[in-house]
Amino acid sequence: MRAFLLLVPCSAFALACAGLRGGHDHAHEGEGHGHETAEDPRPGLTVTLYQSGVELFMEYPSFVAGKESPLVAHFTDARDPEAFHWVTEGRLTATLRYADGTDEVFAAEKLIRNGIFKPVVKPGKAGEATLTLVLEGPVSGTVDVGAVTVHATTDAAVAAALPEESGGESAVGYLKEAQWKTEYATAAAEQRSIRGGVRASGDISPVAGRSAEIVAPVAGRVRTSGAAPYVGLRVKRGEALLSLLPLSGDAAGAEAAASRARAALSLAEKDLTRAEALHGAAVYSQKQLDAARSAREVAASDLRAAEAQRGAWSGSGGGAALDIRSPLDGVVAFAEVSPGALVNAGSRLLSIVDPARVWLYCHVTDTDAPKVEGSPGATFTVPGFDTPFHVEGGLVAIGAAVDPDTRTVPVIFEIDNATGALKPGMFAKVTVHTIATTEGVVIPEEAVVDDGGRPTVYVMEGGESFFARRVKLGARADGLVQVLDGVAAGERVVSRGAYEIKLSSAGGAIPEHGHAH
Repeated sequence: MRAFLLLVPCSAFALACAGLRGGHDHAHEGEGHGHETAEDPRPGLTVTLYQSGVELFMEYPSFVAGKESPLVAHFTDARDPEAFHWVTEGRLTATLRYADGTDEVFAAEKLIRNGIFKPVVKPGKAGEATLTLVLEGPVSGTVDVGAVTVHATTDAAVAAALPEESGGESAVGYLKEAQWKTEYATAAAEQRSIRGGVRASGDISPVAGRSAEIVAPVAGRVRTSGAAPYVGLRVKRGEALLSLLPLSGDAAGAEAAASRARAALSLAEKDLTRAEALHGAAVYSQKQLDAARSAREVAASDLRAAEAQRGAWSGSGGGAALDIRSPLDGVVAFAEVSPGALVNAGSRLLSIVDPARVWLYCHVTDTDAPKVEGSPGATFTVPGFDTPFHVEGGLVAIGAAVDPDTRTVPVIFEIDNATGALKPGMFAKVTVHTIATTEGVVIPEEAVVDDGGRPTVYVMEGGESFFARRVKLGARADGLVQVLDGVAAGERVVSRGAYEIKLSSAGGAIPEHGHAH
């Protein structure tokens, strides 16, 4: 994991160290820093580091030879980018290594409470050194804090403290104990390439030709051989779903209608043959020939309809009936049939949908439409699903006209939906990818929260303090978003739990930071 370091004297930010001066106390009874008091005026330091899959947030008084410095070390298991957790058990060793190669080792055999170790360092001599923490247990790792100074006297430590900075950003406090009780994680802003993309609304639709509406061809009474078709029932192409006993007409009438249609077609074909001969002899005009051809086509269409009507009749059961069959393999999505019910001609009886493949129907604004030509895919989210869906390829079509009411252009992707998880009619928030890629600072998209209509992220200042930053966003793809302004590469942003920080700070529920462990 990429390291992130902040090592600051408490005087540099009053909010983060208010507790070291008697501010907020989320304390452990009987424990205290023992500095910045009348007896021990040493300045306090904090450090935040990400190494070896753990986050260290530590507070301690400046090192002075011969004086005890408790290290209040908060260890967070940061291996899962979706949710950080406190370390629940283990042993912590702190090693001071001096420039002359000698070591001093101090250990905390157990946690003083969830996530917090407190080894007490008592340096034996003054000088420059490095500090290393080794965590052993179910979560283990080595954290190199880096160079530290062991001062000869308390006065020297006070004199070496950096002056307090004024102005700048105001930090928001959010204690480790609060972070550990919520879904919380941070991520480093990275300089990298990202696929371009545009935002669009969308919905899940049946693939054209893979859905059908079945209506009553005649008025009649519903009859079923078994259970009536119901929503969710899987059906096969050609399968008889129900029958209609017509209120008028019968199989014989359908046969007679088919015979009449065949005779009409035969006559129309003879007329066409005669018209072609007369046209060739310059007796008939082109208009007369076209009329004969049209009459033949109408007669052929009438015959097809009559044959279909005749073929639908069944002589099984208690009398002639009109069979209603499934036109495709699929699932019943709508059913309004009850055995014995009377229905009118044209009444909707059933809807059949083949859910194995569906369309993602995107509504891209007319200004963004030119950017998505040849789109390589899309990423979309659907309410009720925790993770986004990714579409690679599958572009079916881009509309050739702009909808005058919505000023959008349809962009359609076909998606494999073998599990049936996506249902036609679902709404989606879509990022349609563009062919172009762009280089820039990138953060997780879920790090961005809406603050009064303006995109905002929470940038970590230290382990328990954050800056609320307004950001300008660019391309989005694969759960990431480009930040054009507001965050620099290497800064860490709150990727999970940003809304909790926003709500807590807005409600005044976040106390000023400080410890008296």
